[in-house]
Amino acid sequence: MSEPAWLSYAGAITGTIGAITGIAGATMGYISYRRSGQMKALDLRLELRKAVNELRTAVQNLPSLLERAKNSHTAVASAIGHLGSGALQQWLSECEADLSAAKTLEAEVPDPSANYEHLAHSELETKLVAVHSLQSKATRLSEKYHAALAADDKEREQIRADVRVRTQAKL
Repeated sequence: MSEPAWLSYAGAITGTIGAITGIAGATMGYISYRRSGQMKALDLRLELRKAVNELRTAVQNLPSLLERAKNSHTAVASAIGHLGSGALQQWLSECEADLSAAKTLEAEVPDPSANYEHLAHSELETKLVAVHSLQSKATRLSEKYHAALAADDKEREQIRADVRVRTQAKL
């Protein structure tokens, strides 16, 4: 009978070790889960700060880009004889509206020194989506006026080619 008594003690000890291991595993799992949540929040905060800095840079460059495009477009229109045209006036008024939109965007850019430590995941995600939306608007404006500058450059090349042809025809 001593063998079954020994066997019951071995079973009890093994069961106790298993229970302790299970509790330790559950505790470690919970700690890892919390740590991964903290890492996710850190990643979101870093991504938000990066997006805010990129947005700030893009928005700060917009007024000078729009002014450069305005001067370029006016010079090209003058060179081809369309300085007082309705198309140029419409383009200039659209440029002024876009400049106003750029200033509005600049006012909406979050403060780069803002502290996002106290925000929950959902609030961080909401702010990040808002910043990406503003970034999208700034990118649209930037691309529009970079394209206008490229079109003006092509028009200048055409004007130069026309002048060369006229000059060679006179010779």
